[in-house]
Amino acid sequence: MAKSNDQFESVEDEETKQIIGRLKKDTDLLNGIINVCRTYGITAGSFQCIGSLAGVGFMQFEQKEDGTLKYAEPTIQNEPVELLAGTGFIGLDEQEELEIHYHGMFLDKGGNISGGHFIRKENPVAITIEFIIHPATNAYMKKTPDPDYHIPIFGFSKRG
Repeated sequence: MAKSNDQFESVEDEETKQIIGRLKKDTDLLNGIINVCRTYGITAGSFQCIGSLAGVGFMQFEQKEDGTLKYAEPTIQNEPVELLAGTGFIGLDEQEELEIHYHGMFLDKGGNISGGHFIRKENPVAITIEFIIHPATNAYMKKTPDPDYHIPIFGFSKRG
């Protein structure tokens, strides 16, 4: 049975348990996917999506003088972009709340392609975002600080 609210409409494929659907206008991309996951009880998995965003917020890596990597300051573009491709992982943060790690590639109005690590609350849907979620029902994914870079990254284990 299809599910719909002011942020999304979706349906679960009963055989594969995958969720397909779309996020509606003005819904934040990452918060919208988290809300879909909450609706279906998904705590681990991956997703892909395409569509349009009214603006985009993302970070890219930069290299420090010692050769290590870190995220640069966020880039916020308050203009429409076409989301060409993107893949994300769904898991839990350090407080056991749903968390998304998403990288996307987009086309701006000047025809320039860019992308990076998307930031929550900075990627509102312009027209629609179409998505597919692949639940991982026997997996447990939780973010913990990486010992080398001191940023939270997903660790993977079997559920149970």
